[in-house]
Amino acid sequence: MNYPEQAPRWRRYLRMIRPNVLADVDDELRFHFESRIEELVASGKTPRDAREIAVAEFGDVQEVQRGLVSIDRRVAARRGRVESLRDLGSDVRYAIRSLGHSKSVALAILATLGLGVGANAAMFTLLETIYVRPPAGVAAPSEIRRVWRTVRFREGSQYWPGYSYVQFSAVTNALGDRATTATYAPPGKAKLGTGESTAQVQLSDASTGYFSLLGVRAALGRLYSADEDRLDNPAPVAVLSYSYWERAYGGKASALGSTIVVAAQKYTVVGVAQKGFTGIDLDAADIWVPLGSRARGRRGALSWWKSNSVNGFGILVRPAPGVDIRELEQRTTTALRRPEAAYGSSDSTTVARFGSIIAANGPGESSQEQRIAIRLAGVAMIVLLIACANVVNLLLARAVRRRREIAVRLALGISRSRLLRLLLVESALLSLAAATVALAIAYGGGVVLRKLLLPDVHWARSPIDGNVVLVCLGVAAASGLVAGLIPALQAAGPELTDALKTGSGGGVVRTSRLRITMVIAQAALSVVLLVGATLFVRSLANVRQVDIGFDAHRILTTSVGYDGPSASRDSTIPQRIAVLAQEIRALPGVDAAALASMEPMAGLSFVDFVVDEASTAPAHWDPVVTGISPNYFAATGLHIVRGRGLAPVNGRAPAEVVVNETMAKGQWPNSEAIGRCMRFSDPTAPCYRVVGVVEDSRVGQVLEAPQPQYYLPLGNIPDSAASFLRGYYVVARIDSQHVADITSATRALVHRDFPGGVPDISQLSQHIEPQYRPWKLGASLFTVFGVLALVVALIGIYSTVSYGVNQRLHEFGIRIALGAQLRDVLSLVIGEGMRTLAVGAFCGVLLSLAAGRFVASLLFGISPGDPITIAAVVATLLAVGAFAAFVPARRAARVDPVSALRAD
Repeated sequence: MNYPEQAPRWRRYLRMIRPNVLADVDDELRFHFESRIEELVASGKTPRDAREIAVAEFGDVQEVQRGLVSIDRRVAARRGRVESLRDLGSDVRYAIRSLGHSKSVALAILATLGLGVGANAAMFTLLETIYVRPPAGVAAPSEIRRVWRTVRFREGSQYWPGYSYVQFSAVTNALGDRATTATYAPPGKAKLGTGESTAQVQLSDASTGYFSLLGVRAALGRLYSADEDRLDNPAPVAVLSYSYWERAYGGKASALGSTIVVAAQKYTVVGVAQKGFTGIDLDAADIWVPLGSRARGRRGALSWWKSNSVNGFGILVRPAPGVDIRELEQRTTTALRRPEAAYGSSDSTTVARFGSIIAANGPGESSQEQRIAIRLAGVAMIVLLIACANVVNLLLARAVRRRREIAVRLALGISRSRLLRLLLVESALLSLAAATVALAIAYGGGVVLRKLLLPDVHWARSPIDGNVVLVCLGVAAASGLVAGLIPALQAAGPELTDALKTGSGGGVVRTSRLRITMVIAQAALSVVLLVGATLFVRSLANVRQVDIGFDAHRILTTSVGYDGPSASRDSTIPQRIAVLAQEIRALPGVDAAALASMEPMAGLSFVDFVVDEASTAPAHWDPVVTGISPNYFAATGLHIVRGRGLAPVNGRAPAEVVVNETMAKGQWPNSEAIGRCMRFSDPTAPCYRVVGVVEDSRVGQVLEAPQPQYYLPLGNIPDSAASFLRGYYVVARIDSQHVADITSATRALVHRDFPGGVPDISQLSQHIEPQYRPWKLGASLFTVFGVLALVVALIGIYSTVSYGVNQRLHEFGIRIALGAQLRDVLSLVIGEGMRTLAVGAFCGVLLSLAAGRFVASLLFGISPGDPITIAAVVATLLAVGAFAAFVPARRAARVDPVSALRAD
């Protein structure tokens, strides 16, 4: 084989870029080939004969070349990997040592980035569970639909997922073989066991088709059958969830056949559902029972499945392959509008919609907690942006201190690409450590957010899973790379002559527009979060000042429950409750006690009535009725506006009624309500005279519009309402300083007077406290994020001013040498920092005004653009910023002029 006398010159340049294995092998073979020729010539052969002999000895040179190239490439690749790993290890060791020399900066970056990433991961795990993740254990969940319908409420029409069994049957018949249907009651809290020492479980009523529609199988035993789910004669059987079976029975097969008492009824455990399945709602179910079993126990022997008044069941649909969803919606709408399926006249305009199996993605209105969760996700993203800006500032400040070190490395020959990689390795290490911190924050934050935002939900899964880990790692890596890349690029390109001078303060001063921009962004975003936090705090204060009519902290309600349904139907209980009310009234610290048919703000009852004159009441006029004893108003703190209260009972109570102000104005708008006649059931029924008008009180919600309401005497209830308006509750007005003593004494009285009864004692303020939760959540969580943003912004301001001071130490030394006073340097440094902060605050005010519409619906009694709130936040930010700028400014004012001038 002939070789050229000299390799092309361009090959040499290729080897500067990367190893050229083919050229190296070619050169090696040529060397050996030419060396052999020289040996043969030296032994007396002619050059021609020597070449022919060498070719014969070497054989197929190209084949040898290919083998050597393959070997060398493997060796080069192995060598490259080893060198890369060695270089990486060296970079990591150097980065660890370097970060160890500036522990405060490293810890600040770690905490800032960890908090930012952790807050976002915590919000991700919550929102993913609510809006994204389908129910576990369900076959093809994307094919299943929830059925919603429009329902008219006082506030307007909205989509609602609750139905009666009559409506479910109508929908099932209308869809026929075009879809499979099932119905169930969402999980609710129920007592497990008897007496007062009971546990709580999540109980769900479900039809037999519920499990088959979802594709759920039994992990142990069996699921109940259609024969056991007969509505008129259900079997007392139950199916446990896998997680509850493991918690309660340790995963032992002996659970099958055992008897449990749930909601005062006995059930036999026949099976355990497959692992992972806890239902299709956020609230995880522990136990499922046949649809008719629990319903029959709650509602007695009535044919509840034939009444539209018994509702609250959800309808699930799995369409048959190829069936159009819109056709199924039209058929469902038609079925729900039929007279036998309609609950009222408004059902004639009902519209059905099919939504996702994930309830939060349905057409229904989101809860205020869910809306707050969405806003908090945006807040968490803002915190991450602030954290990234702060990391950029801190890394830039650190790079300034290392300018001379980096310049020395460059002067000694390190390549800029290798230096850039070295600096990025530091950012990567910080990102990895921040991801570890973020995972801990995400777990703790996820638990806290679940308890705060949705405390009534029985969660089945941990806040941390593989998706959350990936999110933490991805967000931390991206944030660390973005935050570290720009400082690394700037640090890798210093001017050597300038940087090699003494210290970082020598040389030409450069104004970092990037750092100034970061501080402006931090300040602006901090203003947005602090304005939001202040708005929620003030909203909470406004909500708590709303007059609900009752003295909530002074009202204690007592009732008696039983473990068996038969005992609760004892006809003597109302009389015995009346005796209990007198005994409670005699307790120390009790000012008044009365009987009522329902707890204040905890129920609704309606009775049809007519008035003698033509009705002028508005449309959808449904006054709420409560049966009370005469001293009810004294016990609740409601004031009689006109007339009087109900007369004391002497034998049989007179046929009297008291109405609230809203009912008086709406029912008799142009005349006095006192003296008017109300007849119940029909126009010929006895007349009940209105004897008084009482002030309005809330019926169920703290912020509801005033509702029409009237009160009937428990001693003379109309026959049409006698079955449900009974005095089962004792309402007492107490001294709020002695709640515990009165509660303990009341419980003792119940145990004495009602053997086997379970006392249920609650304070009205505790009952309505959950209604304040959305504003408390907004106030607390926005405040936490706002304070976090303020602290991060404070660190950013400090690092920026400190950055400028480090760059200008030489200048300050000259100024002091020329006679500048302490106050001159302080005002110069602080003034420059405050100008930057003022620009950020101004931008933050504009952002707050623009973002106000996203939280306006969550506020109460205050505008998103409230000037007092904005002014207070801006003043706070400027004050904190001035303090943050003062520390480095004081250091600048104490520069030794001799040391600064020596740098020249």
